[in-house]
Amino acid sequence: MGGLTVKKLSASLIAALALGMCATPAAHADRCIGDPVYDPGSGGQCYFAVAPAMTGAEATVKGKWFDRLPFIDPQLSYLKDTADDGQDASLWVRWEAGEKELARVSGAGATTEVRWPFAPSMDSFSARVCVGPDTTNCSDWRT
Repeated sequence: MGGLTVKKLSASLIAALALGMCATPAAHADRCIGDPVYDPGSGGQCYFAVAPAMTGAEATVKGKWFDRLPFIDPQLSYLKDTADDGQDASLWVRWEAGEKELARVSGAGATTEVRWPFAPSMDSFSARVCVGPDTTNCSDWRT
């Protein structure tokens, strides 16, 4: 009979913990806490996907926020040169404190994965693709 009591207590404790995780206060709803690589209990609000494109270049940047740090998943994120024009395709990001080139590739159909190691803390970021040696020929910033 003691085993039944422990099982009931365990089930009650699990239910209470699950209910507590579902009733997170709204003040913390914009903060995504957890493992950025694997967190099956997290909500969808923590994920991001940005897909800037223009003639000659396209990119997909997917990942998850870990508090205020963006984790870009290199298995789902790429930059692709889509034109046989002899020009490089590049991917740029912009956030509150700066801009950075994340990837560069050249050659029709050439693709590279996108990574952002040591991304700074931020509230949001935008991405764009550019064609050519600099940032004079770029898509609009996408958030």
